[in-house]
Amino acid sequence: MALVLLCGQPCSGKSTAAACLVNALGDLAQIQVIDEPSLNLDRNQCYKDMPTEKNVRGSLRSTVDRLISKDKFVIVDSLNNIKGYRYELWCLARATGVRYCVLFCDVEEQECRAWNKKRQDEGSPCYVDKIFDDLVRRFERPERRNRWDSPLFELRPHEDAITDVSGPILETVAYLRGEKVAGAHCSRVLQPTIATQNVRVPDTNSLYELDRATQEVINALVDAQNELGVDAGIRSVSVGEGLPLISLYRTVGLPELRRHRRTFVRITGQSSLSGPPPPSDALSAKRMFADFLNRELKA
Repeated sequence: MALVLLCGQPCSGKSTAAACLVNALGDLAQIQVIDEPSLNLDRNQCYKDMPTEKNVRGSLRSTVDRLISKDKFVIVDSLNNIKGYRYELWCLARATGVRYCVLFCDVEEQECRAWNKKRQDEGSPCYVDKIFDDLVRRFERPERRNRWDSPLFELRPHEDAITDVSGPILETVAYLRGEKVAGAHCSRVLQPTIATQNVRVPDTNSLYELDRATQEVINALVDAQNELGVDAGIRSVSVGEGLPLISLYRTVGLPELRRHRRTFVRITGQSSLSGPPPPSDALSAKRMFADFLNRELKA
């Protein structure tokens, strides 16, 4: 599945392109279009000042974050005029592990201004002149060399009418289907990285149980060695009921056991950040530590 960004100047035909893309995709998969009207937002109220615009972008981003998944297409039909904002949405796609592309409606400012004026005359939804001028001035054109703008499919509505069979629309659909498209390098799924994944924070109680359990194993091992005395040969020492026997090839002092304990706690804590959490019960922690000691003392 994929995240598709519509990008362009105000009144450049983005909503028409989004509708054509939805029709071209057909019954390929579940499709969700996200835009300002879907959030009950008025376009002039959305961009009347910077704080309001920032809140609107945050609402759109949180909606994308909530809806994006591996079983649907999400199309963001908005200005997407800030490259840093497009990067944030690209990070959401990478964290989810889906395809990503940008469909750019490349229209000159004069054409967009004329279309906006036509809508004003017809009484259709449009931008007031002050907001229109501000959005045009701050528009950051997408570039293919940027990861968050690639692959980039360019529509030119001022040259040809946008339809379901327009070349860039068909190229976008082919890319979303996983087909090889000229100029798109490759149709690949973005892979999550450690930077984009939610870090699992070990439970404080789990770390406490791990620390206490390993200390109990060391105490049992020291007591067992004191009872057995200094004998030659291999000895199997029990450190608790239901736990593996620890094979001793020599007498192991308390400083060495403490060093092994610190190493075990550190390794277990580090692996829990990206892997399974540390053992939450004392018996499991003791069993893991006993196995660890058997490997370390044998080396």
